[in-house]
Amino acid sequence: MNLKKKLWIVALAGVLPWAGAHAQSVADLQKEIQALRAQLQTLQQKVEAISAQPEATPLAQQVNRLEQRLDLGEDDTEKSGFKGLKINGVIEASYKRTNFDASHEFSVGAGYGVGEMGMVQITKESQDGEGVDWTLRLMPGGDPLVQEASISIPLNKETRIIAGLIPDFQGYEFIFPNANPTLGNQLITHNALYDLAGATAYTGVGMSYALGGGKYALKWVVGNADGASDDGDAKRDLVWVDTGAGLTQPESVSVAQSMAKTLIFAYRGDWYVNDTTYVGLSGLHGWGNRVFDVMALDGGITRGDWQLNGQVTIGRMERAGANGKGASWQGVSGLVGYKIVPRLQLLARADYLINSENGGGTYVDNGGIGLNGLGPELAADGSFAVDPDTGLATKGANLMRLTLGTNYQINANTQWKTEFRIDQSSGYNFLNGDVLTKDKQSMGTSLVLSF
Repeated sequence: MNLKKKLWIVALAGVLPWAGAHAQSVADLQKEIQALRAQLQTLQQKVEAISAQPEATPLAQQVNRLEQRLDLGEDDTEKSGFKGLKINGVIEASYKRTNFDASHEFSVGAGYGVGEMGMVQITKESQDGEGVDWTLRLMPGGDPLVQEASISIPLNKETRIIAGLIPDFQGYEFIFPNANPTLGNQLITHNALYDLAGATAYTGVGMSYALGGGKYALKWVVGNADGASDDGDAKRDLVWVDTGAGLTQPESVSVAQSMAKTLIFAYRGDWYVNDTTYVGLSGLHGWGNRVFDVMALDGGITRGDWQLNGQVTIGRMERAGANGKGASWQGVSGLVGYKIVPRLQLLARADYLINSENGGGTYVDNGGIGLNGLGPELAADGSFAVDPDTGLATKGANLMRLTLGTNYQINANTQWKTEFRIDQSSGYNFLNGDVLTKDKQSMGTSLVLSF
């Protein structure tokens, strides 16, 4: 092979590898271009999505303006004193009828505890419980007008000082017929123990405690109770003495010895077993002008459509008997409720009050006749058992009440109630016109609006 041919072969051998490498680089470049185009398309889509959204700066400005308005509103509310202020209450319009002379009325009289009632409650709660809370409860046309005027001062998360006019806290019933069952009574009237065997309100100072993470609660008050009863000049009732004429009360007597206020110590402890069950023990003791002791054990269960409440009360009071001696009483009350539909509840309550010692007498009554069936146990002719040496009454009448009713929830704030009640005395202790009877029958209906 000549030299020229060899040179051509060497040149071609050198060029061929370069040509192969050049061809490979072009293919890679095409792949990279395609990848760049895909990335560019993705970025373009993101830019278009961001462009379609509203600008962030105006939105942030709107949020800031709203926060400023809310802060200014809260400041104005706090400065004006309305922060934590709540106003609620209840209005009840009722009708009742008794078998005594077929009487009927739209009023609160005749000892039935049914009629027009209005209550307004104003509460002021401090922020986070760090200040003084207070409650003012008014009952227009009631006696007294002010039902509660109390303050609550926190010392820590579990302990508070309480003071002022505080409603009695014995038993399972509340004073008002609120549509909310946790705040008021499902029936129209109260049980016999609420009406006859305990105090109405206390005036004083005490403390309340929340223990065990709210599982237990305790409160106590030192002060006075039912100041109107501490009037020695206003004779509360008359001693029953047998003069042979029947229904005779010739000698006056007063449970209170003077105008001085009775010193009392009241307390209550509750154990909340679970979300549906509680047990409470309460007591009231008085010294000085009036001397008395009252204790009550009550509890309740609300589970599903069923509601059960019960109470046992015992008490004694010096000079409160119908013969001027000491009175004592023991009573039991039970309530059963069942919702046949979510809005309609059937109710039944039974009370029994034993009141036989020294001619009868309780914290509220020591010998009245005609209204509540208490006093000396009367015969049909008006005579009663007496001590042969003194002529004073010796045996009091016991009282039984049976109450049946319905409670229809018209809406969240309104209830329509109906009730039928039988009061039965162990003696002829109800006065129907000029005739003594052993029982009294009453029925009523009411419309209750809570707000």
